[in-house]
Amino acid sequence: MTRLNPVTGRRPGPETAPGYETGAFGHQKAGEQGRLRALEDLWDPLTERYLRQAGVPATARCLEVGAGAGSVARILARVCPNGDVTATDIDTRFFERLAAEERITVLRHDVTQDGFPADSFEVIHARMVLCHLADPAHVLAAMAEWLSPGGLLLVEDLDLGPADASPHPVMRQGLRLAEQTLGVSQGSDLRLGRRLQALVTDGGFTFGGMRVQPVMIGDGGPADEFWRLSFAQLRDFAALSNVALAGELDAALSLIDHPGFTDLGMNAVSVWGRKPVRPTG
Repeated sequence: MTRLNPVTGRRPGPETAPGYETGAFGHQKAGEQGRLRALEDLWDPLTERYLRQAGVPATARCLEVGAGAGSVARILARVCPNGDVTATDIDTRFFERLAAEERITVLRHDVTQDGFPADSFEVIHARMVLCHLADPAHVLAAMAEWLSPGGLLLVEDLDLGPADASPHPVMRQGLRLAEQTLGVSQGSDLRLGRRLQALVTDGGFTFGGMRVQPVMIGDGGPADEFWRLSFAQLRDFAALSNVALAGELDAALSLIDHPGFTDLGMNAVSVWGRKPVRPTG
C-alpha cells in the first residue's frame, strides 16, 4: 500500500533523487557549505530583485523550499518585514544561526514526501530544487495546494545548454562531465531551466514573469568561485567512486583562472506565477 502523507493526504511522489543526500553535492560533503555560499553570492541579487518585481506582501507567510545555507530565507524576512518565513531542507545542518533569527522557522522537510496544510503560505520560493527531483511536476502540484489563492510562486533553476556551444573544449568537457556526474549520483537535470516556464503554467499557475540571466565563467565574477568549488567537489566525488574523471575536471578547474579565458557557462532562469483565485458565487 502506498503511504499517504499525514499532513496533506497526497500520495508522495518518487524519492527526492537517487542518492541525493549521499551524492556529489550532499550536505555532508566537505566544502558543501562553501559551495552553497558561492551560489548565494551568484544568485541572491537576482532572487531579491525578482521577488520585489513580482510583488510580495509585507505581511506574507513565506515558505523557502530547499533553503540550503539560508540566505533566501533572510531575503524573504527582509522583503516581508511584517511576515514570517518557514525555511525547509532535507538536511538542516547549515541552519544553526538561521534558527535563532526572529520570524524564521527552520524545519527538516522532504518536499517529495512531507506536506503542509492547504493555503498555508502566500509566497513559496525554491531555487535549484526542482532540477534535483525525479518528478518536479508532482512537487509543483503540492506547492499549489500549500499556497493560498492569489499566492506567489517563484522558482529558479539553471540551464546548462549554453555549454554545448562553448568554444573551449576543456570547459565544454568539464561542464558535460559535471552534468553527467550529477545526473548519475543525484538524478539531477541541469537543463531543467529551459522547461521551467512550461512546468509552472502546466501546474495551473497564472504566469507572472520570466527572467533569464546569462552567467559568465572566467570574468572574475561570483560564478568563478561557484564553479571552482563545484568542479573540486565533483573531482573528489569521482575519485571516491573510482571514476576516472579527475584529470578532465581538474583541467576545467584550472582554466577558470587562465589569463584571457571567459565563457558563457549557463543561464540562470527565474519564473514566477500565482495560484488562481477561486471564483466567488
